[in-house]
Amino acid sequence: MRDVRTIETERLALRGLRMSDAPRVAELCGDPGVARMILRAPLPYLPVAAEGWIMTLAARKPLAEEFVFAVERGGEMIGCIGAHKSGEAFEVGYWFGRAYWGRGFASETLAGFMAGARSLGRLEAGHFVDNPASGRVLEKAGFVYTGEVKPMFSMARGESAMCKRMTYAAEARAAAA
Repeated sequence: MRDVRTIETERLALRGLRMSDAPRVAELCGDPGVARMILRAPLPYLPVAAEGWIMTLAARKPLAEEFVFAVERGGEMIGCIGAHKSGEAFEVGYWFGRAYWGRGFASETLAGFMAGARSLGRLEAGHFVDNPASGRVLEKAGFVYTGEVKPMFSMARGESAMCKRMTYAAEARAAAA
């Protein structure tokens, strides 16, 4: 994962974020339905906020704490996926514009991403209770529920929402052994 520049799947290409992606990030995440499923997405999501996020990612790359990819279909950015250092583990997360929901893009992207992400070590993820579709995507990729459900603050919601926590199954099996 540390040296991966692009990832190709059957229908999609994953590549590093560029500053020129900021308007598209703001457009897709500016949809309240999308933003409310992301922990750190503000509403409104202005292009300057997207620029700041992309600059922050670029600054952290040397620290090996952020691995974030734009997801493209036919040359158009449709979402993002990444793994962010969180304590001793990496938190896997993704989002897609609403027009791309329910078409298998999240599952395809996560499957392609996980081939490299497993090399990062322990992987965790979570989804808001009111987003069970995300849980199904994570389960297909090999994540299992930990049994922990905790409130997590959502910027777009302006309040905490209950989040179901998951871990990558390989790590869960190792911990049980």
